[in-house]
Amino acid sequence: MLPSAKVASLNPDAMDLANHIALAHACEEVGLDLTLIGDGYAPSSEEASGFGFQDPSLHAIVLTPLLMQATKHLGIITTLHTQFFHPVQIARFGSHFDWLSGGRWGWNIVNGYRDYEASLFGIDTLPDSARGYEAAEDAVRICEGVWGGKGRVDYDGSYFRAHGKMRGPFPPERPVLVCAAASDSGRRFTVRHCDFMFASPASMTDMPAVNASLAGLCQAAGRDTLPRVLTLADVLVRDTPGEAQRLMEDLLGSMEGEAGRKWAAQMAKLRHNDATPGTFPYFAGTAAEVAEQIITANRDHGVDGLLFRMPLWAADEMLRLKPVFELLAKAGVWTPPATRGHCW
Repeated sequence: MLPSAKVASLNPDAMDLANHIALAHACEEVGLDLTLIGDGYAPSSEEASGFGFQDPSLHAIVLTPLLMQATKHLGIITTLHTQFFHPVQIARFGSHFDWLSGGRWGWNIVNGYRDYEASLFGIDTLPDSARGYEAAEDAVRICEGVWGGKGRVDYDGSYFRAHGKMRGPFPPERPVLVCAAASDSGRRFTVRHCDFMFASPASMTDMPAVNASLAGLCQAAGRDTLPRVLTLADVLVRDTPGEAQRLMEDLLGSMEGEAGRKWAAQMAKLRHNDATPGTFPYFAGTAAEVAEQIITANRDHGVDGLLFRMPLWAADEMLRLKPVFELLAKAGVWTPPATRGHCW
């Protein structure tokens, strides 16, 4: 969503579970490999809360098992903050999510970068990016120790310690780890540990540099395969030419004053770039136009994976992507999950 009363009025009720389940079903029908459940603990402003921007919202830990039970092949990536959970808690949640889903769970590793959330936990000052990823390093090593050691862990780090044996169940394979890394320390962490990296560029033209940076870090670390990069982008599909572009511009222009400014500031902080706009790149048009835009991003800018963020997120909006994916399959830039035997 965007910090906009208009966007909120056009979207389903965030607290209606049936809407989330219908959206998950639509994701599977379209052919997505995974869905990311983002999370946060505090609204960015009172103004944003007033029109329902990310407040109220369902806790990722609560929503994850419900979506797992409602789907068969869709990967579920859950946001869990290393600043707000001890790693043993994360390891135990992850073990059960892996068991509930039959191995379709992944952890979105977030350090936490919002001061107004940290204060809820009594944290006066969040660590900088480098120290945040040092703490995440401890967290991952403890989780991997628990999972790989069938519960037994013996670890002393600078930020977290864990000794003893945790109760099962335990995943038979290490769950998928992902990270939205923009800083150098974040990308080095991602290269060491993660299967996917979420990139949030200001423009698709930024992606060749992102890919090159990651490739260089992988080579320096001796890693043979790069983490799969998923580029964040909004998407909006309509039936007639020009309709989606006009609606997207209208939605982007409807962001509220202070809430919109804080949103832009958060995007700048996430991207480690004060000059970045407060939006993501987007694809908008008819199904044929959106498919061509995606093909162009792949061919010209090295975009090999996408994480769609939908400003309008009802199930019928997701189903509008079905003909887009059919065209991508015909063009040879996408293969349906069923043809690949599914990822999960």
